[in-house]
Amino acid sequence: MTTMISSPAGRVHVRATGRADGPVVVLSSGLGGAWFDWDATAALLAPHARVLVFDRPGTGGSGPALAPASLEREVAVLDAVLADVPEAVLVGHSMATLHVEAWTRLRPDRVRGLVLVEPDPEVPGAGRPFDVSAVVARWLLRLGAQRFIARHGVRLRRRAVASSTLGRRDPAPAELVREVYGRPTLAGAVLDELASYPDQVASVDRLRPARPLPEVPFTVLSAGRVPTAHRLLAGLVPWGEAVAVPGSRHLMPVDRPDAVASAVSRSL
Repeated sequence: MTTMISSPAGRVHVRATGRADGPVVVLSSGLGGAWFDWDATAALLAPHARVLVFDRPGTGGSGPALAPASLEREVAVLDAVLADVPEAVLVGHSMATLHVEAWTRLRPDRVRGLVLVEPDPEVPGAGRPFDVSAVVARWLLRLGAQRFIARHGVRLRRRAVASSTLGRRDPAPAELVREVYGRPTLAGAVLDELASYPDQVASVDRLRPARPLPEVPFTVLSAGRVPTAHRLLAGLVPWGEAVAVPGSRHLMPVDRPDAVASAVSRSL
């Protein structure tokens, strides 16, 4: 079932599959991702859970973003997605790991598990990072380059997937990729998210000392090997677990959906 819900940041596309009476699992995509990147993971979880996959404002099947990207915005979007859900397992990929970690810290009594898939490489406690990609994104927005980028959205999607998966081939149907990545608003939304990345990292870092994680299963999944930053992230709590996932590159939900589903199963 697919629905559009309201949020303070715009209309949000949500896709629900699986058992209506099962525990809820929420899957949140990395930068520029879309709901169909989780199809294989959702299929593995569907017999055991109610699976919600959503697109942030401006991306995937969601409406245009009505507010600039920030950690506060992403927490508000998750509030809208989970408005009628008393408890859920949260799963975030890449940049979305910041969002699900923050929501878990702010709503600890509503989380039954947390899985961070290929988090960004910032060491906890380092504060606001200097990120070249974020600087470039800010300049591109000022120059209005999102219009030019939008004309090449499908090609850029294909290249991004090729560099982030072992198969180097986008498994998403070509028609869906054209529909989503040909939208003129998507480039601006992605650039805006990327430009906000250092501030979002700093916001999560400030939250950590004040808002502890609940004592629920907490897993950090790393492609190939566990880097120091991921090990330190899992080590923020004694029960955190850092897991190396061979046979995967950054887009783990495509390369190794079984590994993601296995980590989620600890909380079901």
